[in-house]
Amino acid sequence: MLSLAFRRRWRWRRPVVWVARLLFLTSALWPLAGCQSPVKTSKTSETTAAEPVTVSVTPAQAQRRQQFIVAAGTIAALRRSAVAPGAPGRVTETPVAVGAFVEAGDVLLRLDDREACQRLEQARAALAQAEAAEAQLRARLIPGQEPFDPRKAPEAEAAQAELAAAEADAQLAAATFSRYERLARNNNVTRAQMDEARANVERAQASSRAARHRYDAIIRGLEAERAGLRAAISRVDEARAAVALAEKALDDTALRAPFAGQVAERFVNVGEYAAPDRPAMELVALEQLKLELQLPETDAARVRRGQEVEAATDAYPELVIRGRVTVIRPLVDAAARRLAVEVVAPNPERKLRPGMFVTARLLLGQTVLRVVAPKAAVRRHPALDAFTAFVVEGDRARLRVVQVGEAIGSDIEILSGVSEGEKVILSNLEKLNDGMPILYAR
Repeated sequence: MLSLAFRRRWRWRRPVVWVARLLFLTSALWPLAGCQSPVKTSKTSETTAAEPVTVSVTPAQAQRRQQFIVAAGTIAALRRSAVAPGAPGRVTETPVAVGAFVEAGDVLLRLDDREACQRLEQARAALAQAEAAEAQLRARLIPGQEPFDPRKAPEAEAAQAELAAAEADAQLAAATFSRYERLARNNNVTRAQMDEARANVERAQASSRAARHRYDAIIRGLEAERAGLRAAISRVDEARAAVALAEKALDDTALRAPFAGQVAERFVNVGEYAAPDRPAMELVALEQLKLELQLPETDAARVRRGQEVEAATDAYPELVIRGRVTVIRPLVDAAARRLAVEVVAPNPERKLRPGMFVTARLLLGQTVLRVVAPKAAVRRHPALDAFTAFVVEGDRARLRVVQVGEAIGSDIEILSGVSEGEKVILSNLEKLNDGMPILYAR
């Protein structure tokens, strides 16, 4: 957790200010240094004669602390979308308000859908008509026959049998006529028999030709019906595509959430006109957010993707935001000398909001030894405008200017001013001055 003290500690790294403050503290404490002038001896005597202050003390301890890079930045939405309806129209309903949480697919607004409903009904009627025509043509053909062979149709097979019989009759008549011709050379048949045999051949050949014509006509008819079926199937496909388009047009009259999130803005109201080229709603996802951080260019070599990050915001001081570096911008801001990085962090309780300010630590995976003391031992001195602490020297309290670091629960890091093992005073600080006698509380 990043404390206010931690965020202010950088102010004490200005050498000129330090020199001025140390000179001021030295001049303020010089009368207590034990000079030999009568006036200073008198003041020392007064300090010696002061009543001891009862205090509680504890030794400053050394702890290993994680090294890190300090950065600051802003929370931003990881997924943010300005959504618009798929078709133009007049808004008839806005079922969700700004700030409402929605799931993916929830309706955000509805447009007037009367015309779209009528077009869908027309498309469905045309589809039903096309399907009926296809079924009628398909019923005349052999079901399930692929590829289609018109010769296997019942009427084609009957015509083919009739053609075969007619051709057989024609062949028989021709053979009979040939036999009669041979017999006629020896005058073994009469002229009347020859004429009858010739007439039988002509009749049989005519019947064969007629059977052939009928068979060919049936085949052509079946092929035409097959072509008609293909056309009918194409008309059915076109009708189904028209129904799909009409259904899409009807669905476009309802604007739905593309992902789960919260409604950030609504740009249209009931009765207004909405169009695909103008955003109607703005939606943000809050389950995951990104931290857009800025850090000094001098730390660029120590940043890497996947690096662990801990951050805090003043809105929720007790909340530790944890995430990892996902993006390191390739360019450094030449004016500010800052490098931008992005950190993805979970937000399961949806407490955090885009736009919040954060302070962050990019953990380096290395530790350093720090002196740690209770927060109660450190306070800000109004006259010195610095953090101070009282330490025990013998039986007296000595005022120290300290540089503080990160707060750790009830403790705080002391970067300078107090050493490991020195006893710091925790109570009655308001009653103490530098050099005052003390008693330990029991």
